[in-house]
Amino acid sequence: MNPRAKSFASAPKQSLRLSLLLGFSILLSTTSLAQITRGSLSGNVSDPTGAMLPNANVQLRNPANGEEIQTMTNAEGEFNLPSLAIGNYALTVEATGFKRFVIQSVVIEVATAARLTVMLAIGEISEAVTVSNVQELVNTSSPTLNNIVERRQIVDLPLSSRNPIELVRLQAGVTGTGTGASNAAGLRGATTNVTRDGINVMDNFVKTANFNTLTSPTVEATGEFSVSVGTVSSDAGRGVGQVRIVTPSGTNQFHGGVFWYHRNSVLNANSFINNSTKTPRPFSLQNRVGLIANGPLYLPKPLFGPASYDGRNRSFWFFSMEAFRQPFTAIRTRTVLTPEARAGSFRYTGANGQMQTVNVLNLGINKAYNPIIKPLIDSTPLPNNSLIGDGLNTVGYTFGAKALSIVDRWSGRFDQVLLEQSRIGTHRLEFVFHRTPSSLTPDTGNAIDAPFPDGVDGINAIQATATAAAIHSTFGTHIANEIRFGHQRTPYSFGPEKEPTQPFFIGLPLITNPINAVRNNTRNTTVYHWQDHLSWVRSAHTIRLGAETQSITYHNFSDDGIIPTVSLGTNPANPDGILNTMFPSLPAGAAGQTIANRARSMYALLTGNLSSARQTFNVTSPTSGFVPGAGSQYPIRQREVNLYAMDQWRVRRNFTLNAGLRWEWLGVPKMLNGLTLLPVNGIAGLYGISGAGNLFNPGVIKGTAPTLLDFAGEDKGRPYYNNDWNNFAPYFGFAFSPRAEKGLLRKIFGGEGKTSVRGGYSISYTRDGLSVHRAALTSNPGLTSTILYNTPTGVLTAAGVPVAVPVFKTPISDAENFQRNTASSMDTYDPKLRTPYVQQWSFGIEREIVGKIAIEVRYVGNHAIKLYRAFDINEGNIFENGFLQEFLNAQKNLAANRGATFAPGAAGTVPLPIFSTLFAGLPAASGFANSTFINNLNLNNIGSTALSIRLSPLYAANLARLAPNFFAANPNVNQAVVIANGASSNYHSLQVEARRRFSNGLLMQASYTFSKALTDTEGSTSDFEAFRTIRNLRLDRHRADYDQPHTFISNFIYELPVGKGRSFWSGGPWLWRKALEGWQTQGIVSWHSGFPTFATSGRTTFNDYSTLNPAQLSGISFADFKQNSGVFKTPQGVFFINPGLLNITTAANGTLQSATLKDGLLGAPAPGTFGNFPRNAMNSPSFFQMDAGILKRTKVAERATVEFRAEFFNVFNTVNFGSGSLAFDSVRFGQITGGFSSRFGQLALRVNW
Repeated sequence: MNPRAKSFASAPKQSLRLSLLLGFSILLSTTSLAQITRGSLSGNVSDPTGAMLPNANVQLRNPANGEEIQTMTNAEGEFNLPSLAIGNYALTVEATGFKRFVIQSVVIEVATAARLTVMLAIGEISEAVTVSNVQELVNTSSPTLNNIVERRQIVDLPLSSRNPIELVRLQAGVTGTGTGASNAAGLRGATTNVTRDGINVMDNFVKTANFNTLTSPTVEATGEFSVSVGTVSSDAGRGVGQVRIVTPSGTNQFHGGVFWYHRNSVLNANSFINNSTKTPRPFSLQNRVGLIANGPLYLPKPLFGPASYDGRNRSFWFFSMEAFRQPFTAIRTRTVLTPEARAGSFRYTGANGQMQTVNVLNLGINKAYNPIIKPLIDSTPLPNNSLIGDGLNTVGYTFGAKALSIVDRWSGRFDQVLLEQSRIGTHRLEFVFHRTPSSLTPDTGNAIDAPFPDGVDGINAIQATATAAAIHSTFGTHIANEIRFGHQRTPYSFGPEKEPTQPFFIGLPLITNPINAVRNNTRNTTVYHWQDHLSWVRSAHTIRLGAETQSITYHNFSDDGIIPTVSLGTNPANPDGILNTMFPSLPAGAAGQTIANRARSMYALLTGNLSSARQTFNVTSPTSGFVPGAGSQYPIRQREVNLYAMDQWRVRRNFTLNAGLRWEWLGVPKMLNGLTLLPVNGIAGLYGISGAGNLFNPGVIKGTAPTLLDFAGEDKGRPYYNNDWNNFAPYFGFAFSPRAEKGLLRKIFGGEGKTSVRGGYSISYTRDGLSVHRAALTSNPGLTSTILYNTPTGVLTAAGVPVAVPVFKTPISDAENFQRNTASSMDTYDPKLRTPYVQQWSFGIEREIVGKIAIEVRYVGNHAIKLYRAFDINEGNIFENGFLQEFLNAQKNLAANRGATFAPGAAGTVPLPIFSTLFAGLPAASGFANSTFINNLNLNNIGSTALSIRLSPLYAANLARLAPNFFAANPNVNQAVVIANGASSNYHSLQVEARRRFSNGLLMQASYTFSKALTDTEGSTSDFEAFRTIRNLRLDRHRADYDQPHTFISNFIYELPVGKGRSFWSGGPWLWRKALEGWQTQGIVSWHSGFPTFATSGRTTFNDYSTLNPAQLSGISFADFKQNSGVFKTPQGVFFINPGLLNITTAANGTLQSATLKDGLLGAPAPGTFGNFPRNAMNSPSFFQMDAGILKRTKVAERATVEFRAEFFNVFNTVNFGSGSLAFDSVRFGQITGGFSSRFGQLALRVNW
């Protein structure tokens, strides 16, 4: 036995000193075991009769780093090692009178409890019974639905981005398409939690994208990871979908490798849509290179002398690096002046059909070419095409903007044995570092690249880093502790590559501005994460205690608008002096006016004639007022504390109970600079003059107006909402392994540990991203003001146009804000806002069958409660005020007047007292003959009609003659938004899963999920979604947008049985053996139902909102309509709807011009109603994809291999379509114009040693 091995058996009882030390560490601890990066091992030892053996010696050794752990079985023959680093161990069991039992390979996996059953044979201890490996296939310890993505899958399965997180989609209960995961267990994105080396590494600002990490892991830097999607135990917090990633550690031997992954257009297939339109295959080029190295810390004596050090068994390091480069070209077409126009010559086609030319510099008041504008125009290139512009004065310039996407991913880890066999235990240090800098230069994705070649580019970049440090300790026989601290920092910048030198920007008419006016926008989300967890084995109990604290801060900065922008043109105070009569042979009517207006714009451009100036001003502190040149900053911090205790009680050797309780406190966020304005009277202020809760009662005044907005926060005595202290999350579950020695039951259940029946129930509290709070805390107007000065005179000079600094005022009323901008809204929190949570449950049976395959059938369900939802309480009213009948009468009048006006008075019309009041004293073009109102009448858009009247200053005076809350409860705001616990969801599923761990050259995993997810809102970055109507909240219940009723996914790795040491062709010449050795194939196959969809109307027939208003079924039943959905390929294109239901028109060359629904099938809902087409009751086309690869590993030296692989994603180039537009009046109804990715491939070369 290694004398340095830990000896749990010989350790003395805990001293008072040790107790105090442990107690102190628990008090200071700050994490839950949700972040556990280690596993555990338990088991029992028996004699040949099945009697349990107490006091048997159990020794576990990790050959990679020399770590040895020793314990003894208790009186019941049980042993338990509660905290083990992931890895491959050798187990030895010894007892007097029995042969020594050796298992050469016991795999310990992240956050997983391994279980062994050992039976000793009678004999001398000097004799040994050796087993090569033992892998537990059936979970007999825990009800948690946890799966391990093992190292072999990470390394060998095809990954399009080489980010192992892609493999989350392999787990049952996870939905998605292509190579990415979407949602877990029918829940929104905020219910997932991803940790890396125990530390929160999610994008904690935007959490709508499931499993998204900013310090994205690589294949080389991921040892393995676990995925939990149901019945989450008390040691896991912040969500239901739990992903725990662990960075590999170094070993006692030096290992390394280099690799190159390459992708280009030749390996790719063109898409079906591109082929149908004869569009060439898009250009693609990607390269990934990197290296990996690890080993012991070794400083040889010849080089380091007295400082030499042999770190084997004590000090280990790991390092990996990957560099990604993707060059590409974005085609840009800009508008420039023709050479003639640059000199002032304006050309147009006269009424006589002849070309006319006028020099605009000779027409207006100012006849000089502006000296500031001329260099700008001269900096623009001459045209090279006529794709855009009028073809006479403005034309096109097309060029390729070359861009480069860069992502570098660095990872490192260092492990050190601090103390071993000391009186205060054994202690090991772990330190991990990850860095992921990335950039897109220029940022063509957001269209902020230079307007022209050699101009100033806009770029975006992120410098994400994450670090973690931990001390793993063991005390005595059965106590293990881990204390961990971590930090993540993710600064993101978006802005110009260099700052502008001019004091103002210029808004140019007619042409593309050569000045890139993009401004700096940055955000940085930092995480400080401190945690501790303790494992204590006592008899048949494994007790875990943990605590955690986390602080997340989001810091946003923006200087949008703080540099003044001077726009060129005219205004009433600064006319140009140009008359239409100055243009010879000017066509009459609108055509001539368009020509004259274009000439005036060209004149303003060349002379620098001023139109307006605008500038944005921001407040920097509650007492600063508006500060010229200062950007906006919103630093938001949120803290949390979590505690838990749980017990795994092995009641009998085949029956385990799990129980725990978790307490979580998610603090109220804090605006660190104090810049938050909220209504002084909270939710009541949202209702304004109507009074709290008083909706749809025009003329009933129970509140006060106006509502005041003032600084809020705990330090102001006005907290945003109350702290939520009672978040207790229970956990209960069992695992039962039926035992049968013989007979029919043994055939059904197998031997011990071959079958497991398990089930459980738990609650998990969830975390939304800080983007939700940013929307609530920064939306109210008053801290930013954009001033428009619309009467400057003269022409542009170097002085620009000064904009006066506005006066800052607090408190400020909603009425004042509404007067400045009628689109302004008002937001606040429900003071009783609570932390959302998910109730989850599962029950299943798992059975190991032949071929080392385990099959599990389980029911999994959950119910998410008190999810965040921001919604508008200021819903438009058309019923109690009589406006619905008024609108219907107006439609009748419009018909009687043959569509020209809806005014009363003519034959067949009826009086319209509401409209007559609103339009009194206004011209017909603003009232009964207004084209917008007439269009709304034709479209049944009663909600849009009421909203436009309510928000337009033109009707304000007449609207005051009606009740102040005639159209809405609060007339002083557009929307009155409250963030509350206004959402929920349900999920039910049947899951069938088969697993075969890698053995004898084969790994296999497959699952099928039949499920249904219902919700009333899917969540978003702000969690805002207006109710279809507050009058009936149940109308929002629907199948979730991410619901997929049927999902099948499988993955496999298969080593071909040819070559040296294999079943076939293992002999022959050396070259023959090398050619055949090391061949392997691997792949991922996925099929699932399409996502939900439905036919929409886009009409505001009930209130202001149109997004969720379905179409009206009229001449067809829903069943028949659904029956006519699918994928229909025609010469005119691909359709989601049977072309027999469509009117399809084509051009002379056969290309599609329009595809509309035949009359009478679907229509707009009637005013005052919603459409009856069921929301999300249809599915878009189903999805199938197979990703496959083949690789060859060739051994070139004792410890070196060369590996070549080819991987293809969507290898069969299966065409997976979307559903097309289902807006009932679309001119391309149901036409499918896009889909998922066509086949693309990559080649790779690796050298490993």
